[in-house]
Amino acid sequence: MRCVYIEKIPVKTIKKIEEDIEKNEDIYFALKYPSMAGRYWYLEKNKTSEMVKACILFEKSMGNDPFRIARALKFKGNSEILIKLELDQVISPIQNKVKESLLEQPDDLLKDNLFSLGCFSIIILTILFALIGVYAFFTWIF
Repeated sequence: MRCVYIEKIPVKTIKKIEEDIEKNEDIYFALKYPSMAGRYWYLEKNKTSEMVKACILFEKSMGNDPFRIARALKFKGNSEILIKLELDQVISPIQNKVKESLLEQPDDLLKDNLFSLGCFSIIILTILFALIGVYAFFTWIF
């Protein structure tokens, strides 16, 4: 019989996480990862000055490329929320381009899925041909 030891998360830690979520605080910011915090605050409507700085750092970490920023956000919500979202142009002119990229994203998801399927097919075919080659080699020798 195999025993699996699962470490329990202390109740104090869980309460702290729940409090942070209720206060709308980002754990990445507390851990000194402002660019990751900016990723999660990017589509927030009313940003504090800390949130704005984190969002700008996030944009810089993505090379100020709206397409890369949109992909990093991985927004899977309702597109109507994005349509209604008014972003502040004074903070960053890139934000509206990101918003447009997010609204166009379903086509990109299809391309990503087709690319993944193609790569997976090539790997399977390579393995299949290798096995056929090994089988043919052994039948030729013996």
